Amino acid sequence: MKERIKLLTILALSLFAFPAFAAEGNELIGYGLAAIGAGLAGLGAAVGVGILAGRLLEAISRQPELESKLMGRFFLTVGLTDAVPIIAIAMAMIVLFVL
Repeated sequence: MKERIKLLTILALSLFAFPAFAAEGNELIGYGLAAIGAGLAGLGAAVGVGILAGRLLEAISRQPELESKLMGRFFLTVGLTDAVPIIAIAMAMIVLFVL
């Protein structure tokens, strides 16, 4: 599982790097790859948040007295996880409109 996550991360980062080096005749390829990279980042974050929520429910069902502590940590982690696609979309916009 961890190997797949590493592979998807490398793939998403390479999709962002490729449009910067695309030839002038192939601008549409660079735009498409930037959009795919941003989409993969959003998909990865959605899967991560889903896994986090599932683990939270499992932990609360095992030890209900820790619910308040777990909820605080859950929302902190979800916020950090959601920052990744926001940064990826910002990078895609820079690639699309600035470079």
